[in-house]
Amino acid sequence: MTILLLAACGKSPPPPASAANGSAPTFVAIARGKVDVEGGLMHLASARDGMIVDVRVVAGDAVKAGDVLVALDPRPVQIALDAARAELATANAQAQLLRAKMPAARTRSARVTEALSAGATSGQSADDARQALAELGAEITVADAGIETAKQKVHQAEYELQARVLHAPMAGRIVSLTAHVGDIVSAQSGELVELLPSKPRIVRAELNEGFVAKVQVGMLAEISSDAALGKTWSARVTRIGDVFGRSKLLESTEEATDARDVECILELAAQDAGPSPAQTLRIGQRVQVRFLPAPK
Repeated sequence: MTILLLAACGKSPPPPASAANGSAPTFVAIARGKVDVEGGLMHLASARDGMIVDVRVVAGDAVKAGDVLVALDPRPVQIALDAARAELATANAQAQLLRAKMPAARTRSARVTEALSAGATSGQSADDARQALAELGAEITVADAGIETAKQKVHQAEYELQARVLHAPMAGRIVSLTAHVGDIVSAQSGELVELLPSKPRIVRAELNEGFVAKVQVGMLAEISSDAALGKTWSARVTRIGDVFGRSKLLESTEEATDARDVECILELAAQDAGPSPAQTLRIGQRVQVRFLPAPK
């Protein structure tokens, strides 16, 4: 059986293993695989330029969604935010002042109109009063627009302030950290934090041409690893790729030249798929996948 399994990882697939007495094969296909997590590892970088002033995690820490990981110096943006809030306060005060004039302008316009009807004033005075009322209304409209503009500046400054803090997008565990207090970083600096999401573990297997037709979605499989001889894990096929490509798991360049494989995703059984740090199957671990025949 061991010889058959090792041979199956080569360029051409062997026939399925059979018992010595000619019984049905114990598996219909075999493939290389690698343990992964749904969505893959997350590589988090700074969205803005600045100096790191706070690092709140270390490698190995468990984090929840929204936890602060790294923070940049907020002072440059805080100044802009304070200025935007002052501008908003000024715009509100100006609009309030104009609105305070509105009752008197309406009263004057109404009185002049009544006086015109009684013949006690000229038409020009009535026109001037109506014009003053209309201009005051237009000034209030402009002031309201200024308020909205100032609000948007405040929102923009608040957003920029938030963008200078790197949060955990989801629960998980810190794999590696390259951020240090005092470092100058930018959006082009690359990864600051590598996060392993708290999601079920999966296996990315590679099916060669000889085995693709024998594997179907829903089929069960056994996972084994050289690092844990004699132990197996249960899995189920959830997706089979549509495109042949070069193997990503072969270490030999010559062998990879002729390899044409299709990616196959398997979901580990519930008892084997958890993200516990004590999990025997670790992310990136190479495994062998034996696909079992469908039950009769």
